[in-house]
Amino acid sequence: MPERRSQPVQDADLDRAILDALEASALAQAGYAYVADLDAMRFGAYRADEIIYPASVIKVPIMAEAFRQAEAGELRLDDVVTVTESNQTTTWGESPFPAGSRATVGDLVERMITHSDNVATNQLFDVLRRERVTSYMHELGLPMFVLGRKLSGSDPLIIDSEMTGRNRLPPREIGVLLTLIATDAVPAAARQREILHRCVHNDKLVPALREGDVFMHKTGETSDLSHDAGILKTAQGKTYVVVLYTTPEPKGGDPDADHVNPQMSEWMRSLRARL
Repeated sequence: MPERRSQPVQDADLDRAILDALEASALAQAGYAYVADLDAMRFGAYRADEIIYPASVIKVPIMAEAFRQAEAGELRLDDVVTVTESNQTTTWGESPFPAGSRATVGDLVERMITHSDNVATNQLFDVLRRERVTSYMHELGLPMFVLGRKLSGSDPLIIDSEMTGRNRLPPREIGVLLTLIATDAVPAAARQREILHRCVHNDKLVPALREGDVFMHKTGETSDLSHDAGILKTAQGKTYVVVLYTTPEPKGGDPDADHVNPQMSEWMRSLRARL
């Protein structure tokens, strides 16, 4: 197991930068944020401990547990599993994992993060076991985390006979996990960063990046929330963890809250000017 490093300490200047950016983007009422400067080991936060449904950001802890189990010899990433009918649900795009198809654990992890595939995620619930993901996150210092229910891309919700509650991952806690991934303090951290870098959903914080910046991240979205959380490597070589959760008013019958994406980009643009 890699050596655990200390977490950043709170910094008033970063608190102010976050709030100023929220006000500039008109997100002070709908936003929740955590930003860490990993070179200075300091962080800023705004309502970062609120229990906001994490949507697909919950998939990052599942990835972390898959690599922990692989390092411990409890499974291999090239183990092949059969995708079950019970894990089928709607997802972004078209899932390459219909019922009866076979996939490696590594393929499921990759697609879960890069394309936010809900079918892959639900199959990993069965392979990894949700209680083990929750236990590992608690061990890493995420006490509020719960992986309780499989994901559904639309109504009706998927039948989940092992449900233990609603998924929970506050902004601060995904920030803590991303800090561990950024600082090589969890197994296969470099590989996890590579997978996060291949995320195809780049319409929230990414449009505000500067030339040469790299953002390794995961998004989440429903009709009434839109999130983005990741590791930012700036063109100047600095490393940050940037987390923004939002809970905007739903827009009519739109199943996605993508109407808030321009404000999220504006928040990032304002914040980036202070980093």
